[in-house]
Amino acid sequence: MGSDRHRDSEKITRKYYSSFMKMTDTAGEKSDTQEPDNSQMKDLDASEFEVTADRLEQLMKSMEVLLSDVEQLRGHCSHQAGELMRAAGELRQQQDELKESYAELSKEMQGIVESVEDLFNTKSAFEAKEKQAQKLNRQL
Repeated sequence: MGSDRHRDSEKITRKYYSSFMKMTDTAGEKSDTQEPDNSQMKDLDASEFEVTADRLEQLMKSMEVLLSDVEQLRGHCSHQAGELMRAAGELRQQQDELKESYAELSKEMQGIVESVEDLFNTKSAFEAKEKQAQKLNRQL
């Protein structure tokens, strides 16, 4: 992982160095394949090279900090993803338990409805028998 980070850092440094060289190109040519004009380099004094080196060093440090931040964010996101996966698993388990409970309650409710229907049928039959008994009593 460290070598990948170093390689990425080198790529970024090359990219920024290349764009820095393009910005300092006073000829105004922007071709990626053209070599920098070394005659311009002769005109630069040592202090400009030091400033450029300092800027590159600062850029490298900034890139290292950014890469470190990215790694921290990646770790944080991985941790959160793990937590979300765990929570999703728990929710699935709860959903399955609720489905089972619902199925059981539905069966119980169906049994209760059938019992109530049986009681109404029994009551109706009893009332019919009671009416018939009252008619027979009146006839006697």
